[in-house]
Amino acid sequence: MPPGADSTTPLGSGSGLASPPRGLAKFGCARCRQHHLKCDRVTPTCGRCLHAAEVCIPPGLKIREPSKQKFKFANKQKWVKTPRRLVFIDESQTAIHDASSPESGPDEAEPAWDSPVIVSEALSHKTPSSSTSLSPFRAQSPPDNRLRLMMISSVVNPPVSTWPLTNPEEANLFRHFVSRLAMWLDLCDPNHTFEIVVPQRARESPVLLKAMFALAARHLGQTRPPGQLKDTYNQLADMYNEACINIMKSILGSNNYEPAWTENLFAATIILQVMEEMNAGLNDGNDDAGTDLDKKEALHRGHLPGMYRFVRERSFEPGTLGAASFWVGLRQEIYSAVTKRQPVCLNLVHPGLVDRSPTETDDYAWANLAVVHCADVLNFCFGSERQQQQRWEELDAFNRKWSDKHPRSYDPVFREPKGAGIIFPEIWYHRSCQVIGLQHHRLARLFLLEQRIKSGISMVPEMKRGLEEEIRDNVREICGIGRGNQWTPPGMFTACMAISAFGNYFDKVEEQDAMLAILEQTQRDHARPTESVRLEMLKAWGRRG
Repeated sequence: MPPGADSTTPLGSGSGLASPPRGLAKFGCARCRQHHLKCDRVTPTCGRCLHAAEVCIPPGLKIREPSKQKFKFANKQKWVKTPRRLVFIDESQTAIHDASSPESGPDEAEPAWDSPVIVSEALSHKTPSSSTSLSPFRAQSPPDNRLRLMMISSVVNPPVSTWPLTNPEEANLFRHFVSRLAMWLDLCDPNHTFEIVVPQRARESPVLLKAMFALAARHLGQTRPPGQLKDTYNQLADMYNEACINIMKSILGSNNYEPAWTENLFAATIILQVMEEMNAGLNDGNDDAGTDLDKKEALHRGHLPGMYRFVRERSFEPGTLGAASFWVGLRQEIYSAVTKRQPVCLNLVHPGLVDRSPTETDDYAWANLAVVHCADVLNFCFGSERQQQQRWEELDAFNRKWSDKHPRSYDPVFREPKGAGIIFPEIWYHRSCQVIGLQHHRLARLFLLEQRIKSGISMVPEMKRGLEEEIRDNVREICGIGRGNQWTPPGMFTACMAISAFGNYFDKVEEQDAMLAILEQTQRDHARPTESVRLEMLKAWGRRG
């Protein structure tokens, strides 16, 4: 098993070798106190110092009872800022025993989830090498109680990655990822790598397994109605996300790192980035208050810098997990570039993987060709080339060639006739790659048209109005494709991208309302945050929220 795997030993259990009995000190050791960690007070060496191979030093401090002291704070007292979402864990031996005991009922010794009993130490990236499994939870416990207990047991004593899964809630998260979320990633992949290969690799790769759990928990947390179960799933997602990142740190910092692990790390980064895109929906308008610009940028970029590293340092062979991750990562980067109006940062020079020749080929490759073209257009519009008329003409010619030469399979299965009351006529396709390919082709067209309007080239008012109407037609087309193919949710995501970038060109209230409905449905059904886009559009249209 690679270093950093989440097979762990309970703190203080040592290496499994026979050791003499050890007593308990009255207070925690100096090292644990310095790092604000809970010490098990075992002497002469506590569990944390034993695991870290550090000298365990007695505190040498006299602890006074605070009951008779009165604390007064100045009006200008500065306080440490804490995240909005905190997970409080009762690490007392009674709570640990009750959480792991099959004899304990669902309401026995269960800590109040919203009371600050003891803040647990975050999962350390220095995890021990073996673990003692906890007993299974009682089947009759309510689902939310089982999730609570799973969170307590996973933080206090992280479970071994065993196969088959024995925890029903983890199995539920695993199934939810495979059946509901993998399709988001396999849009243009004939091998369905994230649906088939990733779950198989997750049997032996804790980093992939934790990433799957994190995304599934976040999606369930964001699509559930308000209530305790919703909050618990979101807390569970945070826990698995942190565990996954700690495993990544441990693997990348290991002297025994093997390049063969790169694909698993790359794929896990891609999965976590999907979760990061959902996370924006967890924030309100005050979350970034007092945060410096560098930290804000880091929060907004999520796992994209990690993705850049993998793509910069490696070239992936077609048909591999690395290649599948690259194409997903490119679509994620396009999403980021469109919403932030910036160039695509991903390395697009990968001979054998990225081909820009519009020749007769299969539907999947044709869709990826449209995705690469969209990235090229974004780099032109937001990079240093935007003033070069010749480059615009080259991209415009390619855009038209893609439309003229696309396979007949890209003709729609059904197109709703235009009529009274129909704002975005539904357009049906039978493959997700066709949906994504056509939408990205039209998205690229939109940016080319807008760049022509903004280029400063003199044009008569009729020509400008014609370009603006062509922009509206392409947005209608993208929205119609998204609404007509809701069996593949990313079609709705792309529609939201088009609305965010070009919704300001619409001045009819009925069309504006139809776009607002798409934004609201996408956030409600698929946990994609669109509230900020909705507010921006209302402001651009001069309407109140």
